[in-house]
Amino acid sequence: MMKPGILVAAAVLVLFPDFAEAKPAHSTKYTYYTVGGNSAESIYKAMLNKGPRVNGAKAYAATTATTRQDGKLMQSKSCRIEDYQLRLDFVIKLPKIKNEKALASADRERWKQFSSFLKKHEETHRSIWLECAAEMERKVRAIKAKSCDEADAKAEKLWEQTRAACSKKHDAFDLAEQKKLMKHPFVQLVYKRSSSNTRAAAAQ
Repeated sequence: MMKPGILVAAAVLVLFPDFAEAKPAHSTKYTYYTVGGNSAESIYKAMLNKGPRVNGAKAYAATTATTRQDGKLMQSKSCRIEDYQLRLDFVIKLPKIKNEKALASADRERWKQFSSFLKKHEETHRSIWLECAAEMERKVRAIKAKSCDEADAKAEKLWEQTRAACSKKHDAFDLAEQKKLMKHPFVQLVYKRSSSNTRAAAAQ
């Protein structure tokens, strides 16, 4: 997700390298929430008011992943999980200005840069999930157990471990991107134009 960094919370760029393994099956749907305004400040405030919430925190943008697992438990001398596949369906939610032409050219240009920044951020979260899913698939396909109940239990444990490890990667990514967010031209413009009252509220 991308959390607000000036008036509400902290945000987050550590790019994870592409992995050599084939990416798990996945789809991506982009959705948008509309924000109105005729300046960088009003657009920013609209994002705070209308943006998504992630774990209760306000965010500029967010990515959700729905997972589905398929595979067959095959028992012979040992039990293996055959044709295992982990599918992920992503929904990436981003802000969209109602009327970009209402912005001054300088504000509009910085907004476009920020919009691209948010999209890249969320797509990196998607890449992290896919990296985790590829590792999960590799480990599950390597499971070999005496019974299928044992194989199933091992797969379940791997799923819980993968989710926990992946969550830490997402958190590390968000934390590392804080400085980049705060230095972004759009955010800097909003900060410079903010009133002293707004800044004081942000510090509380």
